[in-house]
Amino acid sequence: MAETSQVSPETSSQANAPKDTRLIYEVGYHVVPTVEESKVGDVVEKIRAQLSANKAEVIGEQFPTKMQLAYTIERSTTGKREKYNDAYFGWMKFAVEERDGTAALEAVLRGTHEVLRYLLVQSSIPEVAAPRRAVFSSNRLEGETIKKPAAPEEGGVVSEAELDKSIDALVTEEKI
Repeated sequence: MAETSQVSPETSSQANAPKDTRLIYEVGYHVVPTVEESKVGDVVEKIRAQLSANKAEVIGEQFPTKMQLAYTIERSTTGKREKYNDAYFGWMKFAVEERDGTAALEAVLRGTHEVLRYLLVQSSIPEVAAPRRAVFSSNRLEGETIKKPAAPEEGGVVSEAELDKSIDALVTEEKI
């Protein structure tokens, strides 16, 4: 007896697709507002340097912008309590081969005094390229200036006698 194995279409399409074994993470962080706006880039570069040291590829990011916090965050440093009502918020999305790289990133974030809070999460959805927007063009109006449509025509001047006549006609129609 000869056995034959059938390959389902799902299995064959998955086998042909390249496997991306990288893990996708996203880190969101707050930078304390006491940092000068020109120095916020230094904090971002420190995070980026740690990512590149772990051979991580930055997929997307938002440079920190100042924002009002939903609630006051208190932090104890050097024997006194600091209270913050606003901070610079930014995020980075990155792909890394090994899970070990995130532990080193967390250590840097935890040890950086300028970082108020951070959140590091693993994405369960693989990164997909953003869909391209369709751009439609037409040569129909090429070289022509688009003109503003003319305003609808207003009614002309009506004499008192004509106005009274039309009002009387409307009133007599309503009585019927």
